[in-house]
Amino acid sequence: MIPKLVIANWKMAIDRDSVRHFRNEWEANQAFCEAKILVAPPAIFLSDLDGMAGVALCGQDVSANEPGAHTGELSAQMLNDFGCSHGLVGHSERRSSWSESDALVAKKALKLELLQICPVICVGESKADRESGRAEEVVAAQVLASCALLKSAPVIAYEPVWAIGSGEAATPEIAEAMHAAIKATLGERFGKPVPVLYGGSVNERNASQFTSCDSIDGLLVGGASLNARTFLNICQSVGS
Repeated sequence: MIPKLVIANWKMAIDRDSVRHFRNEWEANQAFCEAKILVAPPAIFLSDLDGMAGVALCGQDVSANEPGAHTGELSAQMLNDFGCSHGLVGHSERRSSWSESDALVAKKALKLELLQICPVICVGESKADRESGRAEEVVAAQVLASCALLKSAPVIAYEPVWAIGSGEAATPEIAEAMHAAIKATLGERFGKPVPVLYGGSVNERNASQFTSCDSIDGLLVGGASLNARTFLNICQSVGS
């Protein structure tokens, strides 16, 4: 059985005072969680979360470049220096707003793997892909291309683009079917089960509906992870 994993992606939606408040609230109210918990803050706040009880660190993104003259970029070595065990790549916002291709995502994932940081590769279809009946085909192509350079299995985060930040989560049935398809695709590629998380308007009310599905191994949580008590409730709803 694949252990459950829950990742908080804070994006650029938090300031330093709020980070400190989150940590204080989390540590004051922390209770046992069966799932492994990661927090992906803006990179400048990674040091503010160092040593936080019950939490490991995750990068929000990484450069595909070697260290050097790349203003504003963040290398895999930098994430490693801050103790990140995982790193997000290919988030839908990066793919759409920065036109990141599967080939670029694959290069970023490799940079992480080379430093033994587990890549969390985000994939997902648009509303048009879903309505045309091509959702599984599109996502299968994404995962294979984005994993093309890896030797070991990553974590995949399935986030249907039409659900992110919309309040319109996929149904558990839609998510389960896509997760099963991703596992089948990558099981052949890596010869072992690959963890697949669901992301897309996850909240306290629907979290357990997703993680009770057989093929869903955890959650990638956006806005609902900014409040420590809300995020703790989500984490506690996820069984092993």
